[in-house]
Amino acid sequence: MPELLRIQTPQFELSIYCSDISKRQATYRQTLANRKEISSQAIAETGNGNSNGTEQARIRFSPPIEIVSAEFMGEPIAQADYFSQTGLIEVLEVKDFIFFENINYQFEWLFFDAVQQAHLAHRSYLINDSFHFSQARHRMPAHLTGAINTANDVGWLRLPLEYKTPLQTHHSTIAFEVLPTKMSLHDDLPAMYQAIDSVFPLWRFSLVEKTEQDAAQSRQQNQFPLLWLANFSHLRTRLEQALKVINQAPHSRLQAHTSYNKAAHLKGKLPARLGAKIKEDFANGNYNHRYPVTKKQLSVDTPENRFIKMVVSTSKKRLANFEHKLRQSNDKRDKQRLSEAFLAELHQWQQPLQKSLQQGFMTEVGRYNGRSRESLVLQQKVGYSAVYRIWQELKFYLEIFDNQSSLSMKSVAETYEVWCFLTLRNILIDELGFEEVVAKKQTLRLNDFFEYQLKDGFAGAFEFERSDGVKAKLAHEPLFTNSGVKVRSYLTSQKPDIVLEVTLPAPSHKHFIWLFDAKYRIKTVKSRYDDDNVDIDASDYVPDDAINQMHRYRDALIRLDQDSNNTSQEDVKAKKSRPVFGAFALYPGYFDQRNVSNPYLNAISEVSIGAFALLPSAIEGHAKNQSGQFWLLDFLREQLGSRPVHNLTTSQVNSPVVAYQANPYQIDKTIQPTQTQRTHIQRINQLEEHLYLQEAARIPHSGMQQVLYPNLIMTIALAGESGRNSEYFNQFKNGLAKWYHLPQQTFIKKYKQHIVNEIRYLALAITDANNTGSKQITKLWPIKSMTLKPRSALTEQQAGKTSNTDKPYYLFELGKPLTLKDSIDNVPHTPIINTMRLTTLNQLQQATKFCELESVYDDALVKRLL
Repeated sequence: MPELLRIQTPQFELSIYCSDISKRQATYRQTLANRKEISSQAIAETGNGNSNGTEQARIRFSPPIEIVSAEFMGEPIAQADYFSQTGLIEVLEVKDFIFFENINYQFEWLFFDAVQQAHLAHRSYLINDSFHFSQARHRMPAHLTGAINTANDVGWLRLPLEYKTPLQTHHSTIAFEVLPTKMSLHDDLPAMYQAIDSVFPLWRFSLVEKTEQDAAQSRQQNQFPLLWLANFSHLRTRLEQALKVINQAPHSRLQAHTSYNKAAHLKGKLPARLGAKIKEDFANGNYNHRYPVTKKQLSVDTPENRFIKMVVSTSKKRLANFEHKLRQSNDKRDKQRLSEAFLAELHQWQQPLQKSLQQGFMTEVGRYNGRSRESLVLQQKVGYSAVYRIWQELKFYLEIFDNQSSLSMKSVAETYEVWCFLTLRNILIDELGFEEVVAKKQTLRLNDFFEYQLKDGFAGAFEFERSDGVKAKLAHEPLFTNSGVKVRSYLTSQKPDIVLEVTLPAPSHKHFIWLFDAKYRIKTVKSRYDDDNVDIDASDYVPDDAINQMHRYRDALIRLDQDSNNTSQEDVKAKKSRPVFGAFALYPGYFDQRNVSNPYLNAISEVSIGAFALLPSAIEGHAKNQSGQFWLLDFLREQLGSRPVHNLTTSQVNSPVVAYQANPYQIDKTIQPTQTQRTHIQRINQLEEHLYLQEAARIPHSGMQQVLYPNLIMTIALAGESGRNSEYFNQFKNGLAKWYHLPQQTFIKKYKQHIVNEIRYLALAITDANNTGSKQITKLWPIKSMTLKPRSALTEQQAGKTSNTDKPYYLFELGKPLTLKDSIDNVPHTPIINTMRLTTLNQLQQATKFCELESVYDDALVKRLL
């Protein structure tokens, strides 16, 4: 394992090792180059802003240390450029980035002095527990060794070292920035945080993680314990110094004190009015009367000192409660996250506050009841002004947070998952025309470690509705179990990251589900079964196990359409269906999505399983660029359509007209829809048909078929009589025909080829009995079978004449025809493609003229109408 960095000081030598990181370095450099390119394009579009500067890998030391020598990957580092004014080094820059996520790093401190004990004092119990101290033995000096896996924690990783010599305890902290390889820490993550903070305020903050980040991005006004603690840790030293000044010279002022004494106890010269009053009382024989005497004397019971006492007692109480609750939570089995060093530090912070409250003058100070006016003492006097400013920061810490205040954030994997969830929400609202009707933002809850967590599942889902009546529900981590009512998983419970459920309005009321799983991972190892064109070094792919998980989700979930009047187990078994129309991984791959194709596009089209690269695409301060989410946006537009042209009110959507379209045999047929309602119904039908017509939705079990319309009919006219024998046409007129043929090229000019397998009836138009030149439909011919043959293979009986061409023709074998009660007239004769129309038995029975015949499967047209 190569040595990445070695730093020698007079007291110790620190060495850091890890496996080869050259690929990570190259990947991150490419990521930075891509982000700079985006930023440069945004600047060119807007004409303002600053492009990203060149990032530097920095290592920080607190307090500054004296470095005797330093080496970076075997090469010496010149320290002269990094000396501070004290001659010590606080920040050291290295030539390349070496700390990345999901890498195991080995640390070793060798001590030159007689060190008796050494340990890390990180907040995380797991980090401290992974290090081991060994005392000096023989020629081996005392040393502290351990390993840290950075996992998905990015940001500043601080390692506070404490070691004891016979004379004193030493403290030295080294800090370095852990970087994500496929994101820009200072571009992508702030964009994610901004999106998350606008919907789930304070969710991203965590009490204890490996790393910390600046907390200045949040602008929320509600009280949150973690942020108060983070800011207090930054301000406490200033507060302690200010309190020392106040304790040494507390503010006091002359205050009037009135006492009531008998005349015998009065001393000194008395005021003339008081003396006259006493003489009058004595003349009247009143010797026991008490007289008010007002004197002014210095007192520390001032509004300013009351304010100081309130600040100290409030801070002390909050820290004590914080420590108590954290100790209780940390003592629970399998929940130990906090190190004893962190809890001891919390206790230590309270000692100066407690000492200040025990000062003698504090016992004379009363209760603070607010200030009636501004105080120059609090604003200007030494000590008091510092406490006053500190309290304002603690009180309004989120409004004026300083960039130096740092706090742990949830891992980038968790952040990416929630950001993907909110990106889908924004696409529904901003791009697809949905309006949010239920937003349960209050479902954030505090856990035992004062961290906000989302209330997962459909209980905390966003609900949307569009003006065309389409409804959507977006849920985060819903749990599907064997006891599910509507959708269940029979064997093992399933918990996908994101579930999008769409419900169509009447007449359909169909439900469709798409699953998304956010995977903050990139494929790094090529499988031996991968195609040769899969180059994981040149392009970003999602890991294979993420794709396998999508197959598992789609297969595991079953919808139960149970009759409310019958709850028997047999009824439940009879109404199972697979509700998932697609399952997709979301991963942080970088592509120019507007100019290249999704590597998973073919799989998405064929089986509705695949992945979408998803990254923040808005550069702060510049024009919005949707290249990071273009593929996902385009897919959802394809599935759900964009904003509807015609808007219907709720009463219009639920009117009897719509119900009539759904079931024309149970409602008065005199009810006719308006043109707007017809357009609405047609749009909903087209949306439903489009979803069911996709290749992935039509894959049945072997030996079975999957159709949307079990009585799908195609209208078409017979071919011309030229060259064919009259017996061929007489058989159609007399209901004796057994065959009908159609050029494949003619069919696929109008309809997608796979739809021919779903046609169940042919409504053949023949010349009407009056020989007016137009054609009419009088019979409905069931299709017994359909084959594709060359034209030369068709006999004269099957086609009316023979031909030598080898062009492919569909040959339909017909059953006995059904005679329509009312014929359909005015069927156009030529061209034959104009006589082709897909419809259903219900629609056929309602029309008397061909122009009145409603069509279905318009989405099956080669040139889409939706």
